Parts: sequence; C-alpha cells; structure tokens
Amino acid sequence: MAPERIVVGVDIGGTKVAAALVRGRAPAPGARSRSEVETPEILDRFTTLTDHGSAEACLRGIEACIADLEHGSGDVEGIGIGVASMVDFAGGRVVESVNLPLSDVPLRDHLQQRFRAPVVIDNDATAACIGEHVYGAGVGVREMLMLTLGTGVGGGIISGGRPLRGATGAAAEIGHIIIDVNGPKCPANCPNSGCLEAYVAGPALGAAAQAAAELEPGSALGRALAAGRTVDSRLLTRLAQEGDAGAIVVLERAGEYLGAGLVTLSNIFDPELIVIGGGAAAAGELLLEPARRVLAARALPPARDRVRVVPAALGPDAGFIGAAALALTELFPRDARP
Repeated sequence: MAPERIVVGVDIGGTKVAAALVRGRAPAPGARSRSEVETPEILDRFTTLTDHGSAEACLRGIEACIADLEHGSGDVEGIGIGVASMVDFAGGRVVESVNLPLSDVPLRDHLQQRFRAPVVIDNDATAACIGEHVYGAGVGVREMLMLTLGTGVGGGIISGGRPLRGATGAAAEIGHIIIDVNGPKCPANCPNSGCLEAYVAGPALGAAAQAAAELEPGSALGRALAAGRTVDSRLLTRLAQEGDAGAIVVLERAGEYLGAGLVTLSNIFDPELIVIGGGAAAAGELLLEPARRVLAARALPPARDRVRVVPAALGPDAGFIGAAALALTELFPRDARP
C-alpha cells in the first residue's frame, strides 16, 4: 500500500480559488472500482474570490489560499495546481488565460520558491479528469474522456491509463470542437464559430433560457424574466428539475448539441467512458439522456455500442481533489508502483 501523504490541492478558476489540505495516497495499482480506493481526506479548506485586478493580485490570492492551509501544519509534501488556462505542463507555466489575468507566468517555479515544496500545475479540466480517474467515476478505466461544463467547456483525456497532454501540454481543448461552422461566435479567446462551448457552457445555457423566455412570455422562464429575475443556467436547471416543459426543451436541445460533440470524440478516441462534470452539468439526466441518444444514433460502431456516458462522481470538491490527485500521481510516481 502506498504511503499517506499530506498535499495541498488548488483549483484556480475565473470566479474563485478553492484550495484544500488533503491527506491521501496514490491509488493501488490494478484497482477496478471506487470501493477499492481511498478518496483523499480533506483536512481543511480555504476559498477566496479570484482577483482580476492584475497578475500580481491574482497570484497573491492564490498564495493566500495555500498559506492559510500550510500555516501550522508543517507537513505539506507537495502542491498540485489545476488552473483554468492553457498550460505548458513540462515547463510549469501558465501560457494564456481567458478568464484569469495570467499570461506567460512561471507559476510552478514561483510557488516552489514561495512555499519550499514541490509543485505541479496542469489545466484545471485535466486535473479534474485525473481526480475522476484515480478516485471517482473512472477508477479501473484505461481509456476515458472528461468534459467540464462551466463558464467554458474544459476537457481531459486519459489514454492507456495516463493523462494525454499533447506535444505542448495543450491537448483536450474539447470545448472547441466545431459543431456548426456557421454557428454563433465562440465566446472564448478563439477565432472560430459554432464551437461546442457556444452551445453547452453555462453562459450558453443561460442565453438559450433567455431567448426562450423572450419567445414565450407566458412560460415559467418568461414569467421569471418579466418579474425581473436573472434568467440563467441555474434557474433553467431548477425549473426543468421541477418539471417545467419549456425549460426541459431548452436543456434537451443543449443535450443534443452535447451529444454531437460526443459523437466526434467517440469516433476519434474510442473511449470506454465519458465523464461529464462542472457546474453547468447540474441538470444531470435532463442533459445527459439526449446526449446519449444522439451519440447512439450518430457515432460509429463499435465505439458507440460500448462507451458509457456518466456524471462525475466527486461532486463540488472535484476541482481540488483533482489537483491533489495530480500532486500525488505526478510528484510521487513511485508510490503507485506495485
């Protein structure tokens, strides 16, 4: 059995920075189900709003999260960082960000110098994918994809049981699969139109709900808009879960677009499992069932007949558990060996 280690996992997003002090161990080789692995124990946690004022201010907020958890522990053996940015994994650099004031920042070296502990950084969706692979829905799976539906659409790829990062560390930009070349302009720092992100990210769901509210003023969405309420993805999901037909139709359409993206992914990667997570995936089966339906109808066999599409298992802690899993697997690789 691998030794227990104390690490800090940090999830850096466009809205908040969430960090946790975690006690855990690398997963046992050959584990086939979640019952055979120990989910890391969260000893303490700290969250702060992301400071967009400048790169320096953003870095101070990240440091404050880690320092609050490190203070008094004296036992931190490593730090894992998942950041909502394009990352040079080998160089430990944040290359470019859409929702963070970080560009060409040597984040790994900066934090190692500040905290005197080994640091590993990766894209936040890749970190979440690693967390689901070693502790969540993907335990025992060697070929797996993850999509995180939030402010944008992130992605992670596990191939042959290891993260697939590509030549520069920028692989798995799944949100930028093009669904319709004549579709809406991608809301991210992307030159394309009709990207998956433009249809299934949180803001896209909110925009679709707003459009439906304006088109049908007598609907629950329309009445909410008339009453001055914020019509966004959260309201859309709540109304759909309460059984509102109009809201269900909006989510079903989004699920079909999600399914179209999964068709392309299935045809290219032939995964055993596709995990869907992120805040905008809170609609659950209202989004996943139509996605599965499109996948089954349009993807190529035999992949379409065996791939499973499931919700993420680690819940709201997935970001920093994924970052902790990144630290445990990358900083201490010998722990996972038989």
